[in-house]
Amino acid sequence: MIEVDPITFEVIKHRLWQINDEQGLTIRTISASPIVVEGNDFNCALFTGEGELAVAGAYVSSHITTMDVVLKNVLTEASEINDEDIFVVNDPYMGCLHQNDIAAVSPLFYQGRIVLWVGNTLHHADVGGIDEGSFCVNATNVFQEAPRFFLKIADRGKVSREVERTIVLNSRLPDTVALDLRAQIGAINVARQRLNDLIHERGIETVLAVMQRSIDYAEENLRQFLAEIPDGRWHSEVYLDGDRVGSDRLYRISLDLEKKGSDLYFDYSGTDPQAPGAINATEHGCYAGTVAPIYDFICNGTIDWNSSIKRCVHLVAPTGTLVNAQHPAAVSICSIGMTWLAMAAATKALAQMLSSSGKYRELICPSFNVSCNCVNVFGVSRRGQRIGALLSDHRGAGAGARSFADGFDHAGHAFSYLGLMGNVESQEWKLPILYAFRRQLVDSGGPGKYRGGLSSASAFFPYKTEKLLFKGTNTAGTDQSNAAGIDGGYPGAGSQVITIRGIDSRRWLEQKEDVIEYLKSGSGVEYQPSKSEGEIEPDDLVMFYPPGGGGYGDPLDRDPQRVREDVLNRVVSTECARNQYGVVMKENLEVDETETWQERQRLLEQRLREADGTVSVRKQTGGEVIRRIGEYLELVEIANDRLIRCHHCQHVYCSDGDDPRNHALVRVHALKYAGPWVCRRYSGNSPNFELLEHICPGCGVLIDTVERLKLDVKS
Repeated sequence: MIEVDPITFEVIKHRLWQINDEQGLTIRTISASPIVVEGNDFNCALFTGEGELAVAGAYVSSHITTMDVVLKNVLTEASEINDEDIFVVNDPYMGCLHQNDIAAVSPLFYQGRIVLWVGNTLHHADVGGIDEGSFCVNATNVFQEAPRFFLKIADRGKVSREVERTIVLNSRLPDTVALDLRAQIGAINVARQRLNDLIHERGIETVLAVMQRSIDYAEENLRQFLAEIPDGRWHSEVYLDGDRVGSDRLYRISLDLEKKGSDLYFDYSGTDPQAPGAINATEHGCYAGTVAPIYDFICNGTIDWNSSIKRCVHLVAPTGTLVNAQHPAAVSICSIGMTWLAMAAATKALAQMLSSSGKYRELICPSFNVSCNCVNVFGVSRRGQRIGALLSDHRGAGAGARSFADGFDHAGHAFSYLGLMGNVESQEWKLPILYAFRRQLVDSGGPGKYRGGLSSASAFFPYKTEKLLFKGTNTAGTDQSNAAGIDGGYPGAGSQVITIRGIDSRRWLEQKEDVIEYLKSGSGVEYQPSKSEGEIEPDDLVMFYPPGGGGYGDPLDRDPQRVREDVLNRVVSTECARNQYGVVMKENLEVDETETWQERQRLLEQRLREADGTVSVRKQTGGEVIRRIGEYLELVEIANDRLIRCHHCQHVYCSDGDDPRNHALVRVHALKYAGPWVCRRYSGNSPNFELLEHICPGCGVLIDTVERLKLDVKS
C-alpha cells in the first residue's frame, strides 16, 4: 500500500464522500415512495474489494452496518461476478435487516480484478408476504413472509427484465417497487461512473490507499476515545410487548456491556428465546442495532462510520434467542423489532458508561426514539388504484436529555442522521388520508433536571376512499415505555396507536375539536396493542404517537423558571409542573417562589417517609475526589479507601465496585407517576411494570429511576 500525503488524503476522502452523496441524491430523485423521498429510509456506501465498509451515507446506519455481510455472501455464493454486474439481495439470513430492505451491490473492476464495491439498500413499500406492507405481523416462520431472493438484476451492465419483473410481481404496489428498483440501479451507475473518473485522475493505488487509511484512522480515533473511559460493566434491560396480533406476551432483552481497554463487549446472554412471531432479529440485525448509538454518541460526527467499528465492538448474541434467531424463524419485523430494541438497550447501557467517565458525560443520552410506531396504510382510490405506504410520523419522537441541556424534541431516530418526517400535504397527496393534526404532545418528555425531548402526536381520517386497512406494527411501548431517563430522570412517553370509531369527521375538522380532550371521555376509543391491524372507515380516526425522551437528573433540581417557560410554551402542563417538578404557578403563570420551595421540601420529605429500606446515613467529608459518577455520585479516596458517596450531602453509599443503588432507599409507583402518556393503554396502571425510585437516604435526591418488571410477573 502506497503512502499518501495528508492533503491528498483529505481531498480524495472528501471526493469519495461526494460520490457517495450523489448516489443518495440519485435515489431520492428517482424514487416516488414517501418513506424514501421524504423519510430517507435507505442508505448507500462504498466498500473495499474485500467487502469492508469504507464510506457510509448519513441515512439509515443499520443498512450499511449489515451490507458488508451481504457483500461477503455475494463474494462467497455468486457463481460468476463480472464488471458492471448488479446483485439484489433481500434475505435477512444473508445480511439484510428484513425482506423489505433490498440491497443492490455492484463490483468495480480494474485490470481484471475487483477493486471496490458500490452498494445501496432501500426500504420497499411492499414485497409480498401474508400482510400488506410486508411487515408480516401474523407470520410464524420465514416461509409465510415475503419471498427472499439472491439475484443478478444486471449482467455486465444489462438489466434483466425477467429478474426485475419477478421481484415486481410479488408486490401489491408493483409500480412503486419498479421505480424504486430503478432508483437503486441508477444510483449505482452514477457512483460507478464517478469512481471510474476518480481512478483515471488519481490512480487506483492512491484511491485504494485512501480507503484503507480511512478505516485504519477511524479505528485509531475510536480506540483512543475508548481508552480514556474507565473500565467497567453496565447492565440494561428493555421489553417488547407482543409478537403478533392478539398477543401481549412480554419479551425481555438483557444486555451486559463491558468496557475493557479500547474494546467494547456487548453480551445479550439472558435474553429470551426467539419468538414464534416475526419480531426476531438475526445476529447481523442485532449488531446493527447495537452499534447505532456508538455512531451517534461516540463517533458523533468526528470519527468516520466504517468497518473500524467492527474491530473494536464485539457481540455475544446466543444462538436461538430473540437477537440471534435461527432459520426458519420469522424476521420480517426485525428492523423495527429486535434490532430497534437492541439499539434501545445499547443506548441505555452506553449512557451509563459515559455518565461514569467524567470526561465524556456531556455525550450522555439515555434514550432516543426507543420504539418505531410504524403505521402502514393501504386502500383503493376512487379511480380503483391500489395505494399504500409506510407513514414516517414516528420520526417525531423525542431524544433523551443530556447532562447539560434538555433532550431534542422530535429528534428523528438513532438509526439515521437524516431520518425525516414526511410533509403532511405530500402524504395526503400520495395516500387516501386526511390529517386531523400533527402536533407536539404536551408532557411527553421525561421529567428531570433536564427534560427529555417531546414526542409528537398525529391523527388522520380515510379520505376519498370507502375504507382503509391499517397495520400497526408498533415496536413496543403500550406498556413499559423503554424511554429511559438517567441519574434520577424519569422515563418519557410510551408509544401508542389509538382508534376512535364513528365520529363525524367533517364536523370534527370544521369545529377543530380537541382529540386529546376527547380521549378523556373514552367514547369509541380503542387503545391498540403493539401489534394490531384493522379496517377504518371515513368517520373513524387513527391517532398515534411515538415515545418521548427520558429525563436527566432529579426533576426537583430543575430551574423553576425553565419549568415556567415550558408551561408558557405548552411543553409541560401546570399539573405536571407541580406534581413532577414541585413548581407552583400563580394565576398569571408566574412562579410562586415561596410556595415552590415549600412544595419541593414537602416532596423530598414525602420521598424519605414513603421509601422502603433501613439505610443508615453515613456522611463523610473531605478526601480526594477522583471523578464524578453521574449527576449525584462521586468516587473519592479517603484514608486509602475508594468510596462512592453523594455529591450533594456526602452520604457514603458503598465501596468502589459495588452498586450504590443496592444501598439506597427505594420507592415504588405506578408508571403513570412518570407522566400521562406512559402506559396510556392501561390508564397508567401497568399490569406488568412499576416505576422504581432509588433515593439518597441523606438528602432525598433521586439517584436513579427505572421501569421494573413486577416481581410476580414473568416475561
